[in-house]
Amino acid sequence: MTDKNSGFTLIEMMITVAIVGILAAIALPSYRNYIIRGHRSEAATVMLQVAQEQERYYTMNNQYNIGATQVSPLGATGTSVLYNITVVSGTAPAGFQVNAVPANSQSPDTQCGTLTLDALGNKGSSGTYSTADCWK
Repeated sequence: MTDKNSGFTLIEMMITVAIVGILAAIALPSYRNYIIRGHRSEAATVMLQVAQEQERYYTMNNQYNIGATQVSPLGATGTSVLYNITVVSGTAPAGFQVNAVPANSQSPDTQCGTLTLDALGNKGSSGTYSTADCWK
């Protein structure tokens, strides 16, 4: 009678660990990029809401509410701020520009960087991706 031990050998365990490591190395950056894109989309939505509020203020007061606009940083209700959103005077007369600067965990977003939106609806970004890709 031979007594066979059942279980995994060291080689089988090492192969399993290597496969899991390779899968993690591929999946983690993809997941991180997915999260960054989601936060970027949320920032764009908030910027469009701020622009709409500016236009509403302009309709009632015949001027934009530059500097007095209270914009809570995106992600302020969570654990950390993701974007610092500000409203500044625009380049056009009587205009405004909404800026969303990545902060904290969103700082690695070098593809799009700072997102901008002006009173005429012109969208921009300071990163390496095209503006159309950043504002999807």
